Amino acid sequence: MTEMRTDRDKVDVAVVGAGPAGSTAAEAAAKLGANVVLIERKREIGTPVQCGGFLPEIGELQALLPRAKIPETLAEVPERHVLHRTRLQRIYAPSGKAKEFFVSGRVVDRRGFDRALAWRAARAGARVLVGTRAVLDGPSLRLSGRNSCELDAKVVIGADGPSSATARGAGMALRREVGVCLEYEMADVDIDPDAAEMYFGTRCAPGGYAWIIPLGEDVANVGVGTRSAYLHGKGLSELLDSFIRDHAIAKEKLRRGEVTAVMRGLVPAGGMPPAIQKGNVLLAGDAAGMVMATSGGGIPLAMVGGQAAGEVVARHVRGDATLADYPSRIATEMGRELENSVRIREVVDKMMKSDRLMDALFAMLPADQMKAIMRGQIPGALERAQDLVANR
Repeated sequence: MTEMRTDRDKVDVAVVGAGPAGSTAAEAAAKLGANVVLIERKREIGTPVQCGGFLPEIGELQALLPRAKIPETLAEVPERHVLHRTRLQRIYAPSGKAKEFFVSGRVVDRRGFDRALAWRAARAGARVLVGTRAVLDGPSLRLSGRNSCELDAKVVIGADGPSSATARGAGMALRREVGVCLEYEMADVDIDPDAAEMYFGTRCAPGGYAWIIPLGEDVANVGVGTRSAYLHGKGLSELLDSFIRDHAIAKEKLRRGEVTAVMRGLVPAGGMPPAIQKGNVLLAGDAAGMVMATSGGGIPLAMVGGQAAGEVVARHVRGDATLADYPSRIATEMGRELENSVRIREVVDKMMKSDRLMDALFAMLPADQMKAIMRGQIPGALERAQDLVANR
């Protein structure tokens, strides 16, 4: 049964949002015997695609989150959802100089991947309601759209993105700092299919970075991400078009490219909010700021957080855990990496205002320390970079 047909219904767990965090949470809770409903306001899960689908391979994930319980769905992505694999990450300074290091990565078809996660939740026993808006109204969820009723849930998991309505309804503070990104899928490009590339500089991506992520031999996702405060009246499309047309290195790779899709999205940029659990409401994924501030990457953390949320709430419902176990588990599994990524980004923010400072930072950081930074580790060279900024 996929529709709610009564004016009022009761469930153990209501999960709002069927992205990677929400579907993972719903599957985990249902597998442990909870009565779960997964609610998605869009009529088609996974559409429209709002961000790229770059996922590190399992070895990289274990290095990124060494204390986390990695979901099976993250460790073993079905090949039918893998568009391409890369083995390098290459980072360009404003000067055009590059450093690279080995990172084994998969680029997944987000539409198919997200849909498959929802299918797994359904197979585990969760009811899935698409085209349905959920508004937290006191102790209940008010559903409208394709399914309309009052829903009483013992626990609500808000996995409804960086502007989470569930968090607002529960009176939970959200991180105010949100990144904005625009991405084109481009065909007939002349790229290195082995390398995911990041480009820094005040002209191409003030306060953020531009990227080229291969989807195949001559197809790539090309995008730019920054924060509104750095745009100074410019539009994201103007910034991205200029990168494609004018960047000294990127333009040679992209000059023949044709845009075959356009994607936009919001990305939390300030780490986790002060509370990710309040009363019977938990937050997971983007709603909980589970995004590496150094890269904007959030799918692995969202799924780790979703799994933790689902398991804790199911055990809570049967009396084996308290909801306060959830923030403690998140702190153990990813807290240090998230906090470090915010600290790193705050240091780099000060340098991003000057291409000369960014070039100096690149010169100070060997490739292995750049890789450590992407993993939320703070190398000694970054501490020296802080001194460089302070002495200006």
